[in-house]
Amino acid sequence: MVTIKKISLQELDSYVNSKEFINLQNKPISKARVRSYINNPRAHKNDIVLFMAFKEHQIIGYRTVWADIFYNQEKKVSFGWLSGSWVHPEFRRKGISTLIFNEVLKDWDYKLMYTNYSETSKLLYDKTTQFKLLHSLTGTRYYIRFSLADILPPKRKIFDLTKRFWYFVDEVLNFIFDLRFTFKNQTNNKNIQVKVNEVWNEDIVVFLENFNNNLFKRKENEFQWIQNFPWILTSEEVKQENKSYFFSCYANQFESDFYTIYNKDQKLISCLMITIKDGHLKIPYSYSTNEYMNEISSFIVDICLQKKVKTIVVYNRELERELNQKLLFIKRKTFNQKYFVTNKLSSSILKNTISIQTGDGDVVFT
Repeated sequence: MVTIKKISLQELDSYVNSKEFINLQNKPISKARVRSYINNPRAHKNDIVLFMAFKEHQIIGYRTVWADIFYNQEKKVSFGWLSGSWVHPEFRRKGISTLIFNEVLKDWDYKLMYTNYSETSKLLYDKTTQFKLLHSLTGTRYYIRFSLADILPPKRKIFDLTKRFWYFVDEVLNFIFDLRFTFKNQTNNKNIQVKVNEVWNEDIVVFLENFNNNLFKRKENEFQWIQNFPWILTSEEVKQENKSYFFSCYANQFESDFYTIYNKDQKLISCLMITIKDGHLKIPYSYSTNEYMNEISSFIVDICLQKKVKTIVVYNRELERELNQKLLFIKRKTFNQKYFVTNKLSSSILKNTISIQTGDGDVVFT
């Protein structure tokens, strides 16, 4: 017999420190996510955030949900993001995911959204007929450095055995590739001034209010929460934890910074949240004045060169146009990021005013 166990936000900390959780072979949530969920400024203590299926004392499936709000004009509407679902291989295709998900729907009153999903999860969501497409973002991934040591080994065993050689090839090719930028002045420092993780002031608050058509209207406390409680960590302890947790919680490199960019008159022209995970750069939140996109794009290229970034993902048309001029002869690929919402929530959203950033959902954490 399969039983469902549910953990609310106020119970989460004590549960993950319990003997029952410690003895689980497959952990349903990482310690980093626990800290993030507990400190979520938009969450409520009674939110059910962890759903688990057990057969006797064995965990055979789980799903996590975290709380957010969107704005219907000035009215706040609470809902949950679907994030992280797993079923034990021996129990797949036996209705376990559906059993868990039906409990999620009921406990969250059919007020859910999702993005950044697997195809298996999408099939389950479609089967419920409870979701519809809310919004679709189109972006570009730029492959700006060679990373054969990452790409080739999973394809064939011979490449895995010769991995050190491919690291050497990457180093040589990237050294040659970077020479093309050596004598090119990417950022005109006379035109802009960049600050990293600046203490928020009235200028930042007022600047972001110019983008208040965003569905989620992120503010200082949300951005600080994202930065202070990441889901990806770099410690050896987390590396060991990752062996019993199905989703990634460890990386060799993970950085999350909030950049404020000013013009020569000290007027704020851009706020960017940039994350870098093992050489892959994302811009989950981007608020910029279009007339300065040339300078902003140059700044992005500078970061990529300084940090030896392998890929950039951008979902801003004006920024893409500028990068296309600066990253000539670079391989690129078009991507879509789709957001889905339950039918019940959909009626509360004014479709003609939807603005969503690519970091909305769990993308900014992963």
